[in-house]
Amino acid sequence: MREINLPISQTFSMPLDVRVLNGDGKYTDAPLGTMVVDGKAWSEIEAARKNGGSILYATTSIERKIEGILLDYFMGPFARFDPKRNIFEREILKSSALSFNAKKELVVKVLTENELLPGKKKNTAQKYLKSIMDWRNAFAHGTIIHDSKRGCVLEYYSGHSRKLNLSDGYWDEVEISFKQCESLLDEVSKRLSNIPPQA
Repeated sequence: MREINLPISQTFSMPLDVRVLNGDGKYTDAPLGTMVVDGKAWSEIEAARKNGGSILYATTSIERKIEGILLDYFMGPFARFDPKRNIFEREILKSSALSFNAKKELVVKVLTENELLPGKKKNTAQKYLKSIMDWRNAFAHGTIIHDSKRGCVLEYYSGHSRKLNLSDGYWDEVEISFKQCESLLDEVSKRLSNIPPQA
């Protein structure tokens, strides 16, 4: 498969004091010159874009797991083709009418009311789901900039303007959160399958 190359604008930032003190004690504007962006900055930006794309795709994978839990909870485990189950999955769970946030809230209610995760695991799963949703929204709607001092930064709006430093520590947190969240959702699915059907 061919890798595509689409036009993307890029922002670089660098703090500047554009005024200098001249010989008579007054400030004048300093010449700015030319900003040169090195190869390291470009490679960091490309890595941040690629990682951001991975967050978008991995969130879709988490969303599919949530849909599977909700489908099994409300319609029972798959035994054979069922038109009601098919309509519920296609027209409700997979439709744009039910947002990721709504699915997240609903699955948390399901696992809480049925005690599908013991102890602190429920709160941990809820925290991971919220972080994943926030990161997905930030990368979907934000802008990656390269700051000369901080490196790659994601600027986005969520209630107010925010900046997220895309450091190695941040990427470590993202990896752990996605892996742990997936594991907890798998645990929910397994526990759900062990609940006997109600008459």
